Amino acid sequence: MTAHVPWERRGRAQMAAQVKPTGGLSNILDGLDPQQREAVLAPRGPVCILAGAGTGKTRTITRRIAYLVEQGHVRADQVLAVTFTSRAAGELRSRLASLGTLQAGTGTVQARTFHAAALRNLRFFWQRAYGDTQWELLDNKFRAVAQSARRTGLDAGTDMLRDLISEIDWAKSSLVPPDAYAERARALERDTPVRREQVAEIYRTYEELKVAGEVRLLDFDDLLGYMATALEEVPDIAREFRDRYRCFVVDEFQDITPSQERLLRAWLGPRNDLTVVGDVNQTIYTFAGAEPNYLLRFGAQHDNAVQVKLESDYRSTPQIVDFANGVIKGGSKRFQAAGLTLRGMRAPGPLPQLAEYPDEDQEAAGVAAEIAELIACGVAASEIAVLYRVNSQSERIEAALDSQGISYLVKGGEGFFDRPEIKQAMTVFVRLAGNPDVAAADTTPQEVSARMRAALHPVGLTDAEPSGEKARDKWRALDALAGLAEELAAQPVDPESGAGRTLSGVVAALRERASARHAPQTDGVTLATIHAAKGLEWDAVFLIGAHEGNIPISHAIKKGPEAVEEERRLLYVGVTRAREHLYVSWAKARNPGGRATRQPSGLLDEVMPDELRAEALIPRGNSGKRTDGCKNCGSDVPPDRKGFSYCSDCATDADYEMFDRLRSWRRDVAGEKPVYTVFSNDTLAAIAVARPANTRELGRIKGIGSHKLDAFGPAVLTLLAE
Repeated sequence: MTAHVPWERRGRAQMAAQVKPTGGLSNILDGLDPQQREAVLAPRGPVCILAGAGTGKTRTITRRIAYLVEQGHVRADQVLAVTFTSRAAGELRSRLASLGTLQAGTGTVQARTFHAAALRNLRFFWQRAYGDTQWELLDNKFRAVAQSARRTGLDAGTDMLRDLISEIDWAKSSLVPPDAYAERARALERDTPVRREQVAEIYRTYEELKVAGEVRLLDFDDLLGYMATALEEVPDIAREFRDRYRCFVVDEFQDITPSQERLLRAWLGPRNDLTVVGDVNQTIYTFAGAEPNYLLRFGAQHDNAVQVKLESDYRSTPQIVDFANGVIKGGSKRFQAAGLTLRGMRAPGPLPQLAEYPDEDQEAAGVAAEIAELIACGVAASEIAVLYRVNSQSERIEAALDSQGISYLVKGGEGFFDRPEIKQAMTVFVRLAGNPDVAAADTTPQEVSARMRAALHPVGLTDAEPSGEKARDKWRALDALAGLAEELAAQPVDPESGAGRTLSGVVAALRERASARHAPQTDGVTLATIHAAKGLEWDAVFLIGAHEGNIPISHAIKKGPEAVEEERRLLYVGVTRAREHLYVSWAKARNPGGRATRQPSGLLDEVMPDELRAEALIPRGNSGKRTDGCKNCGSDVPPDRKGFSYCSDCATDADYEMFDRLRSWRRDVAGEKPVYTVFSNDTLAAIAVARPANTRELGRIKGIGSHKLDAFGPAVLTLLAE
């Protein structure tokens, strides 16, 4: 690995530069690229800014607000900017506070989340809209949903209650009332913790419970609905509100829900002074009610709407940008019109690396070793992240980082052994090991692991994954712990006899592994799910577990193409978190010695590069030597056929000549772009061997999707015909 050269943060410095507090149009426009400038100067009215990852959307929308105020189109205190997290709202306020046009005398722009804005409005207008009825904010609905479940005859545990809350949240965000819930959930194949009809009954009981007492209880979704109703049904309230707020800005518009869109329409009334910012390629919350159609159809729903695309990426190197573009290009046609093709504006950096490992332990060890080398080369640990699809994947990487002495912190959750279900499971194991009849039993490693897995059944490790996201997340964590126990049981402790650990020995090893965990430190490597990483960025990102069944996750594959497309966008979000170094890896098997049945994610088909396949995408054994060979028979490939992937017995000289011609054609077509953006070596080799005669035959070759078939198919067929 080459020594790390700290990023020359020209892009970030440019994006972070703030307007001097002297005011004036020149300061507002200073440093903007042409697309950002176009967005800032767009006329009043409906404006849609399609802003890709790293393109400076926050900078652009704050400058647009400053421009509207500076030009006298609106007073600062007549602007309401809404976003989805308190952190994002705080960033907007901080940026706006530094702009010279927003000094004392012009008021203050309101930058809040949807719910915070609705709460503030409702407190002011409540009595005029709803009379003397008293109300309180229900900031934790756990107890109310538990009570509602009991009234319907369901004694729900903690995880089931969390999943019930998620379903109620989704229904209310999607404007689905209790009577319509079951039918709507069935149509969308919602993964419910109990029968859909029972969820609907609990939902109905919950809504009735909130209004049964003298004081009405409002949850966070009620804030949006009650405020929208007040604006829709009380003209005086609507008139006063719309006189107070005349200009609206909505960030992350691809994540807006039907209930939020209803409130936004009520805020606007007949006016159209609205600026929205979003990126359909980062739509990853449809399971929670996000509706990307509001962004996709913005132009059709708003007359004379102006659309501006921000596609200059100042965050990531061109190599990472090309990789991200390749991931998203294989996606849904429905998103293509509003989709973005990013352009990397930074200086070139290292190619992304893809790696395949025999098992998850070796994957974690390989990632930890790469991280240690990056740190040794000058990359700060706090500028490195390991991202994964589900929380249960963190255990092995935690252990591997511990073995390297590298500190880490788990974002959005506890470390693996700190999770409540794992603590409970460890207590069960300790009690099991303390039973003299069990501990003294002379058992095989298989019997030890089976006994420990069976002991976790009462804790929640059922024979099959349960329904409901929270319950499934807990199940996966317990399953990972059981898999770790199985692995430890199989490790010989007596080299001469080959005997494995006893049950007590396995439990002791697990406790030692748990106690060795470093306390989380703020300057350590970040471990996070991809969902939790949205909106963040690091110099180096390691995305692990990129195999079929994990990315895309198995239940998305079962649901169908739309769910898989959301997984593609999730992978895209993970990739675009990286500034300079990107590593994507997967393991052929879960445990050492396990069946090597896993395949790399099909979402990577469009970005399987020649150079990476030749240098990094190498099946690795314990010796670290290459174990790849002929794609047909597995035998060695002669040195003079490097990259062809077929031995002499499985291909003719004419095939190899055609392979060379295809590679020359590919170099000409790629130009300055990486050649793998056209076709990988494996795809060219398959073409040379199969010699397809028409589009249908060419389209059957792995690595040639519809996009590449349209773009390159005619030229390839012409070359073959010659």
